[in-house]
Amino acid sequence: MSKKVAIQGYAASFHDVAARQLISQDIIIVPCETFADVFACVADGRADVGVVAIANSNFGSISESQSLVASQPIAVTGTLDLRIEQCLLGLPGASLAGITEVYSHFVALGQCGEYLDLFLPHATRIEHPDTAGSASDVQKWHDPSKAAVASRAAAQLYGLAVLASGIETDKENVTSFVSFVAA
Repeated sequence: MSKKVAIQGYAASFHDVAARQLISQDIIIVPCETFADVFACVADGRADVGVVAIANSNFGSISESQSLVASQPIAVTGTLDLRIEQCLLGLPGASLAGITEVYSHFVALGQCGEYLDLFLPHATRIEHPDTAGSASDVQKWHDPSKAAVASRAAAQLYGLAVLASGIETDKENVTSFVSFVAA
């Protein structure tokens, strides 16, 4: 039987990728808006396991999730340092020259600033609550002038083309995740 795993974000987000490496490919993702929602899902039984990011090598500790890990009645079951490869995703056939808007989580946009400055200086960067959610929106809008910064998994899930891969400035960019259960 597949475990239900609560994550902050959506299917094909980096939290999803981490959960599948920490637990199993055969899981059911329970998407949550916030880190606090992840802990609430595990506490009330809507999810068997939670997975949250606790630090990023470029941006440091994620104080909200670290505080929740320290204060909630949980047992940490695993840790993972996930190398983050950011990709520029767009509709099949889209071109860099035609992209006028790039959507993603503010951290992902920051991680790719040098690439965006160099190859898409004409494109407006627009913050989105989730990397995978930005990819989902680009697919729904069906507008070749819009692109997302997200994972390769998001491209596969949403039928988008990887217009460029490895666009993060720091090629050693790592996010640390923990998995946990209710104690």
